[in-house]
Amino acid sequence: MASVREVKQPLDETSEQRTGSTEESSEAADGELHNLRAKLRANGARLEDDLRDAGARFADGAKKFGEAAAEQVRENPLAAFGIAFAAGIVVSRWLRRR
Repeated sequence: MASVREVKQPLDETSEQRTGSTEESSEAADGELHNLRAKLRANGARLEDDLRDAGARFADGAKKFGEAAAEQVRENPLAAFGIAFAAGIVVSRWLRRR
């Protein structure tokens, strides 16, 4: 019959091996998390730059559209008044039905 020490020794060795592999796995996971965080930060910074550029392009387009509309109103004030009047009638009828 095996003594308690003979049975306990392989269990202790197995426990130490598991502890070592757990620590290695933990370190590997920490490294992966660090790499993932770095990638997310880089992607977030790139996305922020892209959104800033898109906002600037949108603002430029809106400014050009506003300038073109203002120029059309200056060149054709009577037509602009007529269009605004007709749009007001359409909107008021639409709102009355609701």
